[in-house]
Order: sequence, then structure tokens, then C-alpha cells
Amino acid sequence: MSIRIESLQKHFHKQMVFDDYSVTIPERKTTLITGPSGCGKTTLLRIIARLDKRYHGIVSNVPHKISYLFQEDRLLPWFTLQQNVEFVLKDIFAPQEVSRIALQMIKAVKLDGHEDKFPAKLSGGMKRRTALARTFAYPCDLLILDEPFKGLDAALKDDMIALFDKLFVQANKTVIIVSHDEAVLERIDCNVITI
Repeated sequence: MSIRIESLQKHFHKQMVFDDYSVTIPERKTTLITGPSGCGKTTLLRIIARLDKRYHGIVSNVPHKISYLFQEDRLLPWFTLQQNVEFVLKDIFAPQEVSRIALQMIKAVKLDGHEDKFPAKLSGGMKRRTALARTFAYPCDLLILDEPFKGLDAALKDDMIALFDKLFVQANKTVIIVSHDEAVLERIDCNVITI
């Protein structure tokens, strides 16, 4: 079923972010949310993902299994690159399967050979791709991506968009993506919502 947001009201202190806002996000499609900085795009993602429950209105039909990529990479500094990817899988799969899936996704984001490096030894782009690998590896019914390809050079960005397209868009998964990147709009077949 489509995710439905009805009569949403959300404010921070005296600033109203959403005032009687309603939108429907279709199932098994990629929805791109756009709008000027500060208009509430990330806030909307957090409400949909149940990370922010301080609002009025109705949010319904949100799947329970959500994989969420934040604007920040949020890697665990005491884990290696591979361990960061494996961390979200360890309670779902057997140990051998965890390792296989993690290594497969690490290779897909072009980080094979760096599995044993800690986040402090990774460049900004490598950290972002590690976060992408972790998010893409987690089996979910809803994928939420907040500025997923930021900090990547043009060639890597193209590769990561192509990987995302193959894994999620062509597979008809339900995805909500926030991005200011024109390359995403040009390359991905998506439903566009402007806030």
C-alpha cells in the first residue's frame, strides 16, 4: 500500500515546518523529494521513519523494515569498514552469510581491498560509500536516502547511482530519496514531490 501522510502539522519552537500537509508516496516506486534548503525534507523523512514522533496528523502504511541512510555517514569508529557493513546484518543472517553479503556489497561500491580499514583512515568519499554499502545490504521493505551521493566525484557518483538503480529502482522497491543533485533526477525513473 502507498504511504499516506494526512494533515501533517510540525513545528520547531515557533517555526511551522508543515501546516496541514498531505501527500501520498506510492508503493514499489522511487519517490524523489525536492525543495529549498530548510523546507522540511529531512524532517519528513524522520517522521516517516518513526524517528520523530512529535507531530500532529496521520502517517499510515509505513513498512516496519526500513533501511535509512542519514546525511551523516554515522560509521562506528571502533569497527572496520567490513564490520560496519556487517553490523546491520548480524541479527538477520548466519555468520558466514553475513560475511558473504557484506563483502559482496563492499565490492559493489568499489571498496574491496579496504575491508580492514577503520573509518579514521577512510576519505570522505570512502566513508560515504561504506554508509551506502551498509544501507543497501540491509534487507528492507522501505529504503530512505537523505542526500545519498554527496561528497562523491562525478565518476563514482555515476557508478553509485547505477548501482542504486539496479538494486532498487529496476527491482521496483519502495524508495524515498532526498537529493538536490540534478544527476539523480536525470538518471533515475522516479516520482517527484516538491515541498
